[in-house]
Amino acid sequence: MTKPANRTHKSSPGFASLLVVTSIGIALLIMLISMYRNTVDAHAVQKNNLLKNDYQQREDAFLRALTNIIPNRAILCMQDDSKNKESLQWKNIIEDALVMSNSRQALAPGVALSLGISNVRSGNNSDSNLELGAIISALAGGTTDPDAITSGTNISASTDFPPPLECSSSEKIDDSLYPIVSLDKKYGPSASGWVQASVSDFPLYNLIDAPELHFNYQNDGTFIAKHNWWAFELSFADQDASKTNVITRKKKYLVSLYEIPSQLPISASAFTTFGAHSDGTEWSNVSLRGSIFAEKVKTEGAFSTDAISARKGVEVSTSTTVNGTTTGGVTGSNPFVSNTRELSETEGKVFPISSSSDGGRVSFVPINRGLEFYDRYTGDPDEDSNSSNAVSPTSWDYYSIGAKQCGMRLDVIEVISSSDQTPTAIRFSYLKDDPNDGIVGFRYIDTVIFSKNPDPLNPEEELWPDLLALGGDTFPFHVDKSYSSRPCIAIYPERLATWLASNNGGYFDTNNSISVNVDHVNNLEIAKPPFPSDVGDLAVMLLEAKDLTAFTDGFSLVTNMRLIFTDDVNITSTTTPSGVIVPAGEQFYPPVSFFAPEKRFGDSGIALKIDIDGQLGSIAKGNTEPIRIADLKTGYADQVVPENIVANLKTIDHPAALPPINMMNWMVVIREIHPKYNPSQN
Repeated sequence: MTKPANRTHKSSPGFASLLVVTSIGIALLIMLISMYRNTVDAHAVQKNNLLKNDYQQREDAFLRALTNIIPNRAILCMQDDSKNKESLQWKNIIEDALVMSNSRQALAPGVALSLGISNVRSGNNSDSNLELGAIISALAGGTTDPDAITSGTNISASTDFPPPLECSSSEKIDDSLYPIVSLDKKYGPSASGWVQASVSDFPLYNLIDAPELHFNYQNDGTFIAKHNWWAFELSFADQDASKTNVITRKKKYLVSLYEIPSQLPISASAFTTFGAHSDGTEWSNVSLRGSIFAEKVKTEGAFSTDAISARKGVEVSTSTTVNGTTTGGVTGSNPFVSNTRELSETEGKVFPISSSSDGGRVSFVPINRGLEFYDRYTGDPDEDSNSSNAVSPTSWDYYSIGAKQCGMRLDVIEVISSSDQTPTAIRFSYLKDDPNDGIVGFRYIDTVIFSKNPDPLNPEEELWPDLLALGGDTFPFHVDKSYSSRPCIAIYPERLATWLASNNGGYFDTNNSISVNVDHVNNLEIAKPPFPSDVGDLAVMLLEAKDLTAFTDGFSLVTNMRLIFTDDVNITSTTTPSGVIVPAGEQFYPPVSFFAPEKRFGDSGIALKIDIDGQLGSIAKGNTEPIRIADLKTGYADQVVPENIVANLKTIDHPAALPPINMMNWMVVIREIHPKYNPSQN
C-alpha cells in the first residue's frame, strides 16, 4: 500500500463587514435603551400608582377621623362660652383630623420605633406638611374666607346637592366657619319641591331621601330628618405635585349631619335584648313592622323584624327572622357565616343586619342625656332655647333635654314636709295671647301659682281647688294617691285642653307638651326624684286621657317621676293628615309621647291588660346587663305579666305622625360628590 503524500492546508482569509457589526451593535443598543426606558416608565407608573394609593389611604383615614370629630365639635358649639373659640372652627377640625389620622407621614415615628427602623431614611416623598389652604378649600364660587368651607344654607336647590336649609345671614357665615346645629336652621321655600312634605307645615324635620349606606337605620329609601350639610374640595397630592410629579383629580366631598328624630318601632341607646321577657317567655303577642336600633342588640327566641341596626354589635338567635329570612340553619342567611354580607353588597343591597361601622365614613350618635332628659332643673332651669355667648343660637341643654323643650311647665314648688312629698303648691307656665294687648298673634309665657293655702298678699297666687270643691271638676291638676299609697300629682289632659282654651292659651301648635318636675333647687324640702323610686316618692298619675284630639299637633308629657297610666290613653281617632298613609283597617290617632324613668300601667290590685300601639324606646345607657324593653310593668306589685302584654309596633313614616317631643339621633356621613358624565365634554 502506498502512503499518500502529506498535504499542506492553508486557511482562507476571513472578512468582517464593518456595516454589519455596526448595525447589530446599534440594534442591540436600541433594544437595551428601549428596555431601560420601558423599565423606567414601568417604575414611574408603579411609583405613581403607589403614591396615589398612599394619598388615597391617607385621605380615607383623614375623612374617617373627620367623621368622628364633627359631632363632638358641633355639641361644643352649642354650649356656653363657645363663641370665637378657634378650636371649634372647621380649620381646626381639619387640622385635628390630619393629626388624628397621621396623614402627614407614611409611618408614624412610634410605629417605626416598634419595628426597629426608626433610623432608616424614608423614600416616600409624599410625606408632607399638608398645609390646610393647599389641600382643602371651599367649593368654587362660595366663600372667599380661607378658613371657611361651603355651607348648605341660603342657596338655591340643585340636583348636585341636597336641599338647602335657611337661616339668618349671620348664621350662614358662622355655619361656614363652624359645624352649627341649630333649631333656627330650617327648610324654607328654597327646599320646596326638593323634600317630600310641605316645608311650611314641617320646616324642622321633613321627609327626605335616606343616604345609600351599608348602615340601615331606616330600611327604606326615605326617612324623617333635617339634613345639615357642608362641602369642600380636597386633594392631598396638589401641594407636592412639583416634587412627586403626581397629579390627582381634585375631589368634592359632602359632609352631612342628619338630625333624626326617633321613628323606629323600637329605639334604644343601650344594650338591649329583644324577643323574650325576663322570665324567658317569648314575645308571642308583640308584632313589629319596621326595623330596630340599639347600642348593642341581642335577640332571643323567634324574634322577627325587617332590619337590625346597632352601634356596637349584633347577636342573633338561631330562630330570629330578619327581612323574612330565618338566620339559623338557612344557607346564606346568617350574617356571621361565610361571605353572606359581601355577596349581598355586590348585588347592590344593604344587608338587613348592620352596625354603623359597616357604613365606612359614618358616625351614628344617639343624643342621650340619660336621667337628665326628664329634668328641667338640669343646668339653668330658666334657660330658654338660646345659649349664652355660644356659636350656635340653640342651647345644648335645651336641645338634648326633653323637659326643657316642652311648651308648658308644671312644677311642684311646695310639699307638706321633707318626709311627706304631697304637693301643696304648683307653678304652671304656658303660652297665651292677651286679647286686650292690641297685638294680634303675640304670645307670651304666663306663669300662675296655685296653692292650697294662697297668700292673700301675693296676687300671683291663686287657690288650688280640691277635686270635689267648686271648680275642681274642671281643673286639670290635682293631688291624689296611688293604689300603693304613693303621693301623686294627677294630670288630666282632656281638662287641660279645655282650661287652656278658656284662658287664652288654646294654641296647640305650641301648648302641646308639658314637663312635670319638682323644684328641688329652690326648696330644700322637696326631694329630687330618685331612680329607682321608693314607696314614699312623688309620682305622676295620668287620668282622663282617652280623647286627645283637641291637641291637633299631638301631645307629649315628660317627667322625672314615676308615671302611672290609670286608664286608656289616646283611643279616640282623628282625621288623617295629608300625606300620611294608614294601612287598611287602621285609624290615625294624635301622635303622643310619654317620657318617664319608670312607667306603670294600671293602678289597682289587679294585673291589667297592657295594649300598646306605636313605638317603644329607652334612654338607658352604660348598662352591662341588657334591658328588656317590652317588660311593661303593671301598677300591681310592679309585675311583668307576659300574657297580658300586647304590642303592635310600627315605624313613623311621615313628620305629621311625629309627637312634639322626641329622642334625637345624629348621623354624620362624608361622601364624595362624583362628577357627572357629560357627552359634550372631553
